[in-house]
Amino acid sequence: MFSKKQYQLLKDFADKNDALFDLGITTTDSFTGEIGEFIACHHFKLKKSVRSNKAVDGVAPNGDRFQIKSKVISGTNFNYTISHLQTDFFEKLVVVYLDSQYNLLKMINIPAHEIEGSVLRITKSNIQNFETVENVKIPVKIQRLLNDFASAFNALEENGIIRSRRVVGDIGEFYACKKLGLLMSEKKNEKGIDARHPNGLTFEIKTRRVYDSERRISEVRRLNNLVGKTADYLIVVTLDRCFECSGMWLLPMKNLLNPKSANLKTVNTTLGTLNIIPSKISWLNNGAPFSSFESIANTKTVRKTKPPTKTSPCKSPIIISPSTNEIQSEKNNITQLLILVVAVVLAFIVAFAL
Repeated sequence: MFSKKQYQLLKDFADKNDALFDLGITTTDSFTGEIGEFIACHHFKLKKSVRSNKAVDGVAPNGDRFQIKSKVISGTNFNYTISHLQTDFFEKLVVVYLDSQYNLLKMINIPAHEIEGSVLRITKSNIQNFETVENVKIPVKIQRLLNDFASAFNALEENGIIRSRRVVGDIGEFYACKKLGLLMSEKKNEKGIDARHPNGLTFEIKTRRVYDSERRISEVRRLNNLVGKTADYLIVVTLDRCFECSGMWLLPMKNLLNPKSANLKTVNTTLGTLNIIPSKISWLNNGAPFSSFESIANTKTVRKTKPPTKTSPCKSPIIISPSTNEIQSEKNNITQLLILVVAVVLAFIVAFAL
């Protein structure tokens, strides 16, 4: 689906990403966030928290808990709205600003008690109110790897492979739209709808990288944010290490048994799942093959409705037909009565003759 050049760019990006992974800089596909976390943890000597602790990204030697947010910006546009902050769970909020080559532009440190509510809005006019972290030193080797990674990422964007910093999601959407003839949503952040078919059907697309690695082989990789979604179908796409498609499935959104805790194995258990691209992953089933949206429409379950009741101005008399047993019983009674009558008549005749 990609050109030879595009596949080579994807492989190069995967290699640069693995170089960061080998040094513990990245462990997931949230590249910008994890690079910012690495820079902040390195400077403040934080112990990085486990992923399940969403409100805390690192803990200082003195016990202070840090939440770290990162953003790639152009020029001096430091505007940043950070939502869903849980200030009861951390003492410091660190915001890391990076340029498109992942060079550090600015890092600010905000005490949690200075944040009102769960939303913080950083603007050009108020950023000077926050403490700027000075003398942040990043090892030369690390910075070179970050620059190489950024160059590989930018090449993907320049060649039309991705359209945002959601690399894995963008690639999965590209594969799905190309394979099924879908139109990508014009709004990059349109909630719940990633693509549309010319026939009007809507789709949400979830993509995960799955390959033989300690961080990628989990059979319960989550498919997040599916609660309350209104799309007609969910498309699940899996990618290998080099971002090539290793499987694709089409699931009726209404048939998801537990959207809140859905994971990759949902493709094995959801009624009506169709396989678009055969799975290269042993624990993900192919299931019934997808042929076309027309075939889905032809076999779609139609809601059963009761036929309209015919009304009449007058009610017909109710006629109850006797059963076969009842008719036979009645015949037997008549026969016995006739025999009795004949017997009585003969008795009178005999008596009279005597």
